[in-house]
Amino acid sequence: MPAEKRRRLDPRREATRVALIEAAESLFAEAGFDGVSTRRIGAAIGSLNVNVVAYHFGSKEELVQAVYRHRLPAIDRRRGELLAAAEASGNGKDLAALMRVFALPWFEQVDSHGRHSFAGFILGIERAGLIATRGELVAEFPVTDRVNARLAALVPQSTLPLFNTRMRIVTAMILATLQLIDREASGDPAAARELFDNCLAMATAALAAPVPLKGIAR
Repeated sequence: MPAEKRRRLDPRREATRVALIEAAESLFAEAGFDGVSTRRIGAAIGSLNVNVVAYHFGSKEELVQAVYRHRLPAIDRRRGELLAAAEASGNGKDLAALMRVFALPWFEQVDSHGRHSFAGFILGIERAGLIATRGELVAEFPVTDRVNARLAALVPQSTLPLFNTRMRIVTAMILATLQLIDREASGDPAAARELFDNCLAMATAALAAPVPLKGIAR
């Protein structure tokens, strides 16, 4: 067997990659992309090799892509399940139902400490001005793209030019609420669900809100 293939199949190598991905996810959530060095990510998994991130991923930017590919397949699949259920119940064209399809997989995703780690990671990437990196993977996660298209079809026509910006804003609202849940409702499923449902109602209303009138007093 060629050496490269052996390396690809090495379970220890894969375990190291996953550990680095999950450490980066948590650290970027806490300190942002610019606040975390590759050396710190390696140290977080106990590696003495200061070049361990470069060896496995090449760069921090490529590590960001690896985090996406670690989390988004399950999120995309879950959105597919929720979308199928919404369609079966006759809610496939209901804005609130589709917002739940969009957001619930983030609520359900937690790390080994019970935190919404991917939500924090996305917020950290947004703060760093790198959220466009998510758009580079649109083709890999078609269900999410389909849900976004369904949402765009349901908002008022006059708001369509603002749709992408509004999705970015409501996404930030949802992800920030998940961090609030981690801080204030950890271990209390009922309180966590109440916060999430309240946020989802606000996000749905915000997405469909009328375009502000120009010329109003500031």
